[in-house]
Amino acid sequence: MHKKLIVVGFMLVSLLASCGKSPSSVGGDGYYFEKETLTRTDLALHVVLVKDQAEMTQLLKEHGRQPVAGNEVAAFSTYSPVEPRCTIYMIDPKLSYQPEFIGHELVHCVYGNWHTVQP
Repeated sequence: MHKKLIVVGFMLVSLLASCGKSPSSVGGDGYYFEKETLTRTDLALHVVLVKDQAEMTQLLKEHGRQPVAGNEVAAFSTYSPVEPRCTIYMIDPKLSYQPEFIGHELVHCVYGNWHTVQP
């Protein structure tokens, strides 16, 4: 009986924890897709390979982004809402391979600001 209660309790907690977005819709980067602000399948993509966090922090500042202390950024992107062009800035995968963040930024290039609710 005690074993059944534990199993039922675990199932209930799992169901409650998954309210909202299903775990399968949340990517490896911790985000889920909300809604596109644009859609581009034909664009000019430029990639900047960043050598370390110091350079990444400098690039973030140059692009008007405020780095959060203690929060390492693996990648970010800039895109034009008018022109079909996008730049992805990412820590060089030879140094730190993090495909979930590279993919996250590519989705920005295609769909714009697709996560306005999530930071």
